[in-house]
Amino acid sequence: MSRPDTDEELMDAVRDGNEAAYVTLFERHRASLYGYALRMTRRPELADDAFQETFLRVHRARATWTATSGSFRSWLFRICTNTLRDRARSSARRPEVLGDAWEPFVHPNHTDRIALEQALALLPENLRDAFLLTAVEGLDHNEVAAALDISPDNARARASRARTKLRELLEPS
Repeated sequence: MSRPDTDEELMDAVRDGNEAAYVTLFERHRASLYGYALRMTRRPELADDAFQETFLRVHRARATWTATSGSFRSWLFRICTNTLRDRARSSARRPEVLGDAWEPFVHPNHTDRIALEQALALLPENLRDAFLLTAVEGLDHNEVAAALDISPDNARARASRARTKLRELLEPS
């Protein structure tokens, strides 16, 4: 029997009880998923919690996984996006005292990146989601649509509006 290579084959193996396949998926996607969560929350402790909760939800939902529901990657990012939204709603109902929001270290050579991170924080969540999933995570519009539970046209429009708004925010005054 050959070793599964695609995410979808690995997830099929996870559904069938293969824990090594789960570890492979975790290792394969942990950097990009954590990066997405961190860009969305801008707080490492919140990103870490959302990241861990996402993989717990993947494991719990393994029995319901079917490759016909789209790519594993879009399914994974949908779970993460929903986790982030659930946590935001929950914290809005009961504010947490976690100290000051994390601010990235500012080095003179990284001012462009810092400016981009700050501009991203100013985008509405729905535009930021679409932009990060397309520009940073490399998902196509169909995958973004599946991850955000919107139409592909809406995903394309949100990503376009996000790019336009970012250009405006980053334009020198």
